[in-house]
Amino acid sequence: MTLNNLSRHIRLIVRGELLMLQAKLSFAMKRSAFVGLALLFAGLGLVFINMGLFAWLLPLWGPVWTPAGLGLINLALAAVALAIATFVKPGPEMALAEEIRDMAADSIETEVRSAPLMGGLGGGSMSGLVLPAITTIIGAMARRRKDKAS
Repeated sequence: MTLNNLSRHIRLIVRGELLMLQAKLSFAMKRSAFVGLALLFAGLGLVFINMGLFAWLLPLWGPVWTPAGLGLINLALAAVALAIATFVKPGPEMALAEEIRDMAADSIETEVRSAPLMGGLGGGSMSGLVLPAITTIIGAMARRRKDKAS
């Protein structure tokens, strides 16, 4: 394994991480915009529906139960809207970024394991330090990825 190969694979890992962060940010922005727009229209519609229902139910339920009933209906509608928002999933950009990162990490690990005593990194004295350091970095990145997924 040469330093050029190692630096190329590390750049690929960093690029994969940046692409994944960019995809996450793009997804969050799109989701927030649509949720905000939906909440605005839902709020306007709910105000008018509440006014109409209040006028219609006031003679039937009375001045106490009409606002209480409408309030419970509004809370139920809010719970449904939040449940729908939790089911929105990120697009294919996230999968592509994760694939690039995983592929680069696998390539580094393969080259580190197949290199004879890390000859490209300066000989046997360096291999005792570099090999454990690289495997520790790769392991830490894998643990971080699993923690983010949980």
